Amino acid sequence: MRRIATAVITGSLLLVTSAAAMAEDHWSVAGSAGTTGLGANVSWRFHDHFALTAGYSGYEYNDLDHTNGDYTYDGKVDMDIYSLKLDIYPWVNSGFFLSAGAVKPDVQIRATGRYTGGDSFDDFGGIDISADDARLDGRAKLSDNVEPYLGIGWRNSSKQGLGFYAEAGAFWIDPSVSLTPRGNALDIPGVRPIAEREARDQEDDLRSDLNKYNVYPVAVIGIEYTF
Repeated sequence: MRRIATAVITGSLLLVTSAAAMAEDHWSVAGSAGTTGLGANVSWRFHDHFALTAGYSGYEYNDLDHTNGDYTYDGKVDMDIYSLKLDIYPWVNSGFFLSAGAVKPDVQIRATGRYTGGDSFDDFGGIDISADDARLDGRAKLSDNVEPYLGIGWRNSSKQGLGFYAEAGAFWIDPSVSLTPRGNALDIPGVRPIAEREARDQEDDLRSDLNKYNVYPVAVIGIEYTF
């Protein structure tokens, strides 16, 4: 996907540079909602077939509830996504466009995992430990980098007025997960190494879950106005 996005962006920029017929400039603003939260963007239709679009979307979700094996995690998700894209309109009077560009996803997950497989941990060699005395404090990120984006959409930016905006696409993710054992039980001799091993196993499982498809899906709808 990274190579495809790079090729599309490079080819599109060459077409823009060599184009001779320029359309009347149009600016559009849009508000949207979807898989990336609530957002807004500004689009400059500087040519019959091309537009530059910059946007932001995000949300905060405080009721995260996820079970992995014998552990249940609760926490929150903070998402901020910034994007800059080149939109390609194959047909001058149609609102349909292809989009290629880059996104900077700042998506952070903070959660606490507690053992819910029984009344006490069974793996500590005969040491009976309450689940309230040990926990896993975790953090995860979907990506630390600027990532390529590809998508398709609809926007009536060829003429002034109120219109409908929609877009679907995806961007690459490279998740990271970090879990740290906490709690009074870690002071018991022999418990900390076992808790660290549990944390590493949980990290691997959670990272695999987040990275299952390597992409984050984008699907948004909204309204836009073209000046």
